Amino acid sequence: MKALGRLRWPLAALAFWCAAAGAQQKVVFGLVSPLTVVNGQILVAKHLGYLAEEGIEVETVTFNGSAVLLPQIVAKRVTVGFPNPDPLIISRQPGKDPLPLKFFYNVIRENVWEFAVLAGSPVKALAELKGRKIGVGALTFGNIPLTRAMFKELGLEVGRDVDLVPTGLGAPAFLALKEGRVDALNLFETMHTQLETQGTPLRRLKMPQKYLDLFSNGFIAHEDTIRANPKLLAAFGRAFAKATLACNVNRPGCVKAAWKEDPSLKPPGANEAKLLADAVTLLNARYDKYLAFPKAELPRWGEYPAGAWKYMAQVMVDGGQIQTAGFDIDSLYTNALVPAMNNFDPAAVLADARRLP
Repeated sequence: MKALGRLRWPLAALAFWCAAAGAQQKVVFGLVSPLTVVNGQILVAKHLGYLAEEGIEVETVTFNGSAVLLPQIVAKRVTVGFPNPDPLIISRQPGKDPLPLKFFYNVIRENVWEFAVLAGSPVKALAELKGRKIGVGALTFGNIPLTRAMFKELGLEVGRDVDLVPTGLGAPAFLALKEGRVDALNLFETMHTQLETQGTPLRRLKMPQKYLDLFSNGFIAHEDTIRANPKLLAAFGRAFAKATLACNVNRPGCVKAAWKEDPSLKPPGANEAKLLADAVTLLNARYDKYLAFPKAELPRWGEYPAGAWKYMAQVMVDGGQIQTAGFDIDSLYTNALVPAMNNFDPAAVLADARRLP
């Protein structure tokens, strides 16, 4: 009996240890547009085992724009969101209820939004869109305040001089442009590139440089989550950073890994080489914006440069979208998790990139 008793304890301990080791923390990850190979680093992180190493299980949910996503994070139904910064800035204005949210990872370090017209369009400049219709994903999309600001600086008012028409993304938006129901599209760059890969030549309208210099989507969480569970958010950011680095050196492998983890992302068609080439073209259209770090400096994944948020707020003031930039800018974001999110060996990640399909 004593011998049996001695056996029981190690087996029970082993069972407990296995259960603890297998326990994973769930992260509900909210997107403002559908998951694609372009923003699919989280799938690559899963494929390479980075999420498992961090003890994370990710559930991805898509919402129709930043204005729809943010209340879900406030209600703590979403752990991490991937919105534009504009709505959070607006929430800090006088008379508004400030959202208890903060950005903690600067993902897309340059502006992704564009204005595109058909190659044969008579419209050559933004000002020439006066009296015309512009297709947007939805009026709840986070880029709408900056779109309004750009036109205001040109002396044009949205709703009076130009109309924003919700077209959705992908095929419905493309059809609206090709059929002439809108004169231009104001979508993110990979949407326009996708239309070009399908055989429709486009021309981008030049935007003021100060808008091109703005950062775009990043990771945001509830202030309570940042205070109570910073290790979880840092682990999520670290896995994403490692996947972003791996994808940079093996973009075809990144696409294939995303397709393997989510087969619905692979477009139908028998020509595998063409499908892969088109997907890599889309990835290339975005990737420099993930990597827009200061020159001659090592990447600091997730970090917001000094003054970036103040500059964003001032651009919105100049464009008439907010009243003042004189509020607590630091309440919008934190770089506190950056050291932990960069705590990995880049050389090991580059070796992992060779394991992609």
